[in-house]
Amino acid sequence: MGVKILIRSLPPKGVAGPAHHDLLKRLVDELCASQLAGRLEAWSVTCQLMKQGHGLVGAVGGPTTNATAGGLKDMWAVSFRDAPEMVFLLQRPEHKVLECEAAMMRLLEKKLEYAKQMTVRFEGHTYSKGDFLIRLCTATQAIHSTQTLLGHCLELEYLPISSMASSEGMLSEFVDLLRQVLAVMDGRHGGGSGGSGGTGSASLQLDIVKPPYDKYGLVNTPYGRAHSAVAYTDLVMMMLSSSTAAAQQQQQQIAK
Repeated sequence: MGVKILIRSLPPKGVAGPAHHDLLKRLVDELCASQLAGRLEAWSVTCQLMKQGHGLVGAVGGPTTNATAGGLKDMWAVSFRDAPEMVFLLQRPEHKVLECEAAMMRLLEKKLEYAKQMTVRFEGHTYSKGDFLIRLCTATQAIHSTQTLLGHCLELEYLPISSMASSEGMLSEFVDLLRQVLAVMDGRHGGGSGGSGGTGSASLQLDIVKPPYDKYGLVNTPYGRAHSAVAYTDLVMMMLSSSTAAAQQQQQQIAK
């Protein structure tokens, strides 16, 4: 496994759903990236919110604000399609991540009375550009039988090495390339380049997810799935927060 970064995509106002996905697909096409075929192309990441006892799901399915009250704790279980035998358990407030066998999920449910409350699934297509893999991701939230689109993102992987420090320069250069491509795309449509803070354009804003690896004790270790699990749960929390804010804003507009 190489070193990965996640890039959250924020569409321009009034653009959502398939139109948002199409903007990201245009960006990938402009890079002349090649789509992988067969089993190498298929991938997914699943993040499950587990609650102990009979806790209630918070706004838009997020963790409840009193998750640790009475000793009960929320836990995220993250699994990867390319490693079905493993699961990563995270307790975000304590910054703990534990790699376990997938069978541990049964123990959590039967012995510790944890129950799955919500699932966020990332899946999409994989593209290759030189030493990089680009995954165009769609995030979908499921609570019981109700599904909601949370948004889209990019996963960028630099394949040759697993050292975060050594790969930082190459990943930064690729992000600069994304910035240049976005500027060209905007120029064709009469737009301008984005402002400071992240990779942006008048048509699309790309924010780099920066997980607190230091708090999890993962800074000086080779990049692995534990890093990815931390990054994806951070991205899920960002998306849930945005969905909550959007829902509240919509309710306020209806009330007016």
